[in-house]
Formats: sequence, structure tokens, C-alpha cells
Amino acid sequence: MHLGFDFGTTNSVAAVIDDAGELHVLPLDPVTPESGILRTLLYVERDASIHCGEEAVRLHRAQNVGRMPRFARTWVGVIDLEIGDAVVKGYNIPGGLMSVEVFADVDADAPGRLMHSLKSPLATEYAGTKLFGHAYTLEELIAEFLSRARRRVNDLTGHDMQVVTLGRPVNFAGANSKSDNERAQERLRKAAELAGFTEISFELEPIAAGLAYGERHEMRPGSYAMVFDFGGGTLDVALVRQEGAAEQYVLATGGIGIAGDHFDQAIFRRAMLPWLGGDVRWGSQRLDMPGHLLDVLGDWQDVVALWNAPTLTFLRQVQSDCSNPIRILALEDFIFKGYAFDVYERVEQCKVRLSNERFAVIDFDADALSIWQPLTRPQLESYLTQDARVIREMIERTLTGAGIRADQVDYVIRTGGSSSIPYFVEMLGVMFGRQKVVESDRFTSVASGLALRASRA
Repeated sequence: MHLGFDFGTTNSVAAVIDDAGELHVLPLDPVTPESGILRTLLYVERDASIHCGEEAVRLHRAQNVGRMPRFARTWVGVIDLEIGDAVVKGYNIPGGLMSVEVFADVDADAPGRLMHSLKSPLATEYAGTKLFGHAYTLEELIAEFLSRARRRVNDLTGHDMQVVTLGRPVNFAGANSKSDNERAQERLRKAAELAGFTEISFELEPIAAGLAYGERHEMRPGSYAMVFDFGGGTLDVALVRQEGAAEQYVLATGGIGIAGDHFDQAIFRRAMLPWLGGDVRWGSQRLDMPGHLLDVLGDWQDVVALWNAPTLTFLRQVQSDCSNPIRILALEDFIFKGYAFDVYERVEQCKVRLSNERFAVIDFDADALSIWQPLTRPQLESYLTQDARVIREMIERTLTGAGIRADQVDYVIRTGGSSSIPYFVEMLGVMFGRQKVVESDRFTSVASGLALRASRA
């Protein structure tokens, strides 16, 4: 039994090659087994119980949505500050080490915390977080997710799976150097070890997707394929040459941190902020809403940074004298009543619908939130223009690195949830020829290829 695991930014998938050589995508999430997808989400409760996938979403909604926080001033700890010499009102104040107590406004009744995009910080300096008095490193949080996925795999296969081939992007999100990527891979390895895996190997995700396509479709020996793996966190490409029936030779790879989550944030900032007071003017001087507050709204998980008494006090002050109090009340409910995740869900669903429809509507109605925002496909494409330019340049660099022209490529294999966005399908068709662009299994091809790689190791 050989296991491949695609630990994704948005979704995760596991596949195995059984003892008879058959490939199986496993129904990782017992709530939605038919999809084969386990959403990469953790919900950590106050009592340290941890849940993942759709169960995490269900508990988050049941315990948090519609509930206003109750803030309590809480002692965090003591930090040491090195203070330089200073002159204050003519007096010389010597510098030195000063200990300062730190306090924070904490939601005293918070039942739990929903976390996503656990993969995204691997290449950054993000070390971890403290949840309900317990400190978790990033590796420990990822391990909590992987260990639950591993237990599900064990239950489904009847084997204690300790050997795994994990996928990794060409360039992890936030990576600026080779050492960043190496550090990110080692952090992922440590998380897998904490989850109970004892033998861990890695394969680049686009190469795994290419293996999966080559296994299911006859590709002419000597032909060239460009794999376009466009997921939730990164875009990865690989240029491969088919060698016989089952092997491919990798000529070049490329990757950037632009993908589905990035587009959701672009839609939110452009189309949704006006519904949340983005263009409201307040006070006697009719000031703009603070940029730092609006910037945080770009990612629903960052909204927790606004859960504090000063933010609530400020929003209520603005409501007393502003151009549109109901929009600021909507912003208050969006931040403090747990609606951020569900609004972002509607944004993502709208983006997905626009892959097949000319227009779609982002609608949400709860408490003071009353959103009805139509979005056309040309509107969405206008949000993607700058990113598309960067993506095209990355593909061209990959071709140059391989010494191959676009007209020499025989197959362009699309995979990943974002690869069906018509704007990028059309871009690939223009670059390579529309007849060459094919789709692999968008959500499962990487995991399938990882299992194939594991079986051939």
C-alpha cells in the first residue's frame, strides 16, 4: 500500500496504490465523502478539542455566528525593553533595561477559533500562536490536521500508514529564496513526523499532476507537456518530456504565490468593501475610514486582529457621526459576530460560478449585513489583469529555462481549482494553441500522482 498526500492551502486529498496496483482516491472527510476532499481547516475549542474539515466549519458556525464578544483586560506577560538615554524637560534620563507588563483585550467567552491556510506561512517567520492559553507552533497546528487525516486513512485502508509521499509547491507562498523553500519543506517534514509518519518523501505538485495525467492518458513518447497547477495558495508549472509509457523527464519548473485565495481577496477589496463602510466618511472633518482597518479585511482569518475593545469603541463612535451609519453597523457585525468566514465563502462561490456563467451575485443577509453585489465576468477579469501579466511572464521564463518554444509544447495540462477560470484558460489557449489545452482531475490529480510516485520509489 503506497500513500500520496496532497496537503493543500484550501483542500487536502489522499490517494493510495493498493497491493493490486489499483489507484484509489480516499474519501477523507466523513461529512462529504463523495468529494474525496478534506478542507484544510482546523477548529480549536476552548477545551483544546480540535476538529478539521467540514466538522470544523459546522462547529464554528454553531458556536460563534451571531455572538458578540465580551472583552476582558487580560495580562499577557512581561517584556524587557532596552531604552536609550534621553533628555526630558531638561533632565537627563539614563537608559537601560526596563520591564513592562503587557495586557490585551481578550474575548472572555470565545468558544473556539477557526484556522485556515495553514500551509501558507511555512516559508515565513511565523512561528505559531497561542489559543486559549496553549501555545502551538505552526508545525504542531499542521500536525494536528495531518494526524487526523492519517487516522482517517488508516481506518479506510486497514493499514497503519507511516510512509507517505507529500506534495510541495515549486515555490512556497512567501518564499523569496532557495533557503526559504528548504526551510518550508523541513517545517512540513517535522509536522508530518509529529503526525506519526516515519518515512517522508516529497515531490513537486505539478510533476505529480503530470504523472497522474500520463497514467490515465496515452502521451506520445518524446512529446512535451506543460503542467499548469493552479490551486488555492500557489501557481506551479512544470515542463516535462514524456519518456516511454510511464516516465517523464522534468525540463524546468516555475512557481509564484498567486492563486485562488489571492483572487478572492481581490474581489473582496474591490466589490465588497463598500458594503462594509469602505467609502464612508466620518467626523466633523469627514475623514476616510482608516486604511489599516480596511486592509485587515482582505483575509477573513486576519479579521481576528480587530477583535478588541478599541475597534468596537471606534466603530460606535463613527456611527454617531458619519455618512452611512448602517454600513458601519454592518462592519461591526461582520467583525464581531463571526460572519467573516461565511461572507468570504460567498465571494469564493461567486468566483467559481463565473467560470461557467456571465454574471453571478454575492448575497448575504444577517443582522445588519445586507449584501447584494452582482459581478460580471468582465469585472472579475479586470481584477485579474495585473496578476495574469505576472503569470504569463513566469510561464515564459519556464519555457526559456527549458529551452523550449511554446509551439513545441504538445499538451498543456490544467489542474487545481483555479485552473478553470476562463480568463486563464483563454490565456493558455492563446499562448500554446487551444487544441492543446486539456484538463486533468482538478482536485485529485496531485494526490494521485503522489501515490504513483510513492509506488515507483
